[in-house]
Amino acid sequence: MNDISKIFRDISQKKGNKFAEKAIADEKNKKIEMFLDKYIEFISVNLQAEFNRILCSPLGQLKTQYIGNKLKEIIEEHIARVIYLAERENKSNPFVKDYFEENMKNLNDNISKNYEAEKALRDIYEVNLLNDFKKIVDILCNFEIQIVDPILRFLILLHIQRRLKFRGIIPK
Repeated sequence: MNDISKIFRDISQKKGNKFAEKAIADEKNKKIEMFLDKYIEFISVNLQAEFNRILCSPLGQLKTQYIGNKLKEIIEEHIARVIYLAERENKSNPFVKDYFEENMKNLNDNISKNYEAEKALRDIYEVNLLNDFKKIVDILCNFEIQIVDPILRFLILLHIQRRLKFRGIIPK
């Protein structure tokens, strides 16, 4: 018996089906949030690896370009997984839209504490995360990782949110 079935059974025995359904919905939202957090963290780590690869190596080297292409494929694959989950869950649950809005607001608040980081974010706000990543690296290259990480996470969420809006999953 899986976790959700156990929760439903336990709560429905104690309080009734109405409470059990709410508990299941809450548990499902927690699992979705954990999944989204995990994949966004994974994408962020891979973007940081690509960021460091671009900063630290001459771009003419064949091996680093090969590595960069593989990282880009990995990032695209995981973004597609997040989009798939958002498409699937958004039909019955507005949680996904709220997740993106809340996390983007929190990251934006964190970034806006530093004027230079906020200015850099404004400069790269309209840039495509994957196709124009070298431009992003050029703008963020002088920042510490503590500033780069929230900006990259914000850009990841923004990129995914734009794709969801384009597909009509999140209202424009």
